[in-house]
Amino acid sequence: MQKATWLVLLGVVSVSVSGPMVKLALMAGATPVSVAFLRMGITALTLGVPAWRSGALGGMLRAPWKWKGLALLASLFLALHYTAWMTSLQKTGTFASVALVCAQPVFVAIFSALLLHEPIHRRAVPGAVTAMAGAVGIGLLSATGHGGDLLGDLLALSGAVTMAGHWLCGRAVRRHVPAMGYLVFVYACTALMLAAALPFMGGFSAPVASLPYIGVLIAVCTLAGHALFTYALGFVRADLISFALLGEPIGAAAWAWFLFDERVGWQMMLGGGLVLVGLAWYLLSLRRIPLQIEGVKS
Repeated sequence: MQKATWLVLLGVVSVSVSGPMVKLALMAGATPVSVAFLRMGITALTLGVPAWRSGALGGMLRAPWKWKGLALLASLFLALHYTAWMTSLQKTGTFASVALVCAQPVFVAIFSALLLHEPIHRRAVPGAVTAMAGAVGIGLLSATGHGGDLLGDLLALSGAVTMAGHWLCGRAVRRHVPAMGYLVFVYACTALMLAAALPFMGGFSAPVASLPYIGVLIAVCTLAGHALFTYALGFVRADLISFALLGEPIGAAAWAWFLFDERVGWQMMLGGGLVLVGLAWYLLSLRRIPLQIEGVKS
């Protein structure tokens, strides 16, 4: 168990660097869409070879168009997520942005209730309401000049909404296609969509000074961080990893303080704290509800 604990902690530290690395790349002159394009494109190329050799990518490409269509929709949501969230980091504080985008589980539950007729369990409602109250609090603080930026907060929240759409599409497709094949397909399609958007978003811009930060984002946050969580799933339950990920905004705030001297006021910390407490409450409630996913391909 000690090994698993260290793996999860290292994974949280890895992904918590994501926000600060994006912000450093943007400060060096890169644009949000360019950063997202490089992140998805290089990741797809890196994972593409093992996915092809294992046959997982071929299995995804041979899947019925129903599932490929949903995978394309998941790619669109992911492209919108990265564009909105990374742009938010240009406008609002790192802690507020990461805390708001972490609210995606609540939106997954809301959309599941509205679109899939899977109502939120009554035990999970208080946590969801608390998290949303914290998100509203962050917005009100920004609107009244107590830190942050309202537009940036709304962009971060829209990043949570689009990520929820991405996960819902992925949940449907992943029951019928291999995991690695799906990931490479989605990352590659997301990169192509972002490339198509570049001419309308100021063109491609990733100065040499921004490349080290983008490299850390890909290697540490995307490949190493997510890989560590995938590996840790062999030792610990998925819900415990979900709880551990609630530490990402705290880690991001610590990195932002160290790198940018970006301090979080107590009011904003209270709003972000409400989001995290609400999410923890929500996830804790789900642990008491029997969950079953059948027929998922590995």
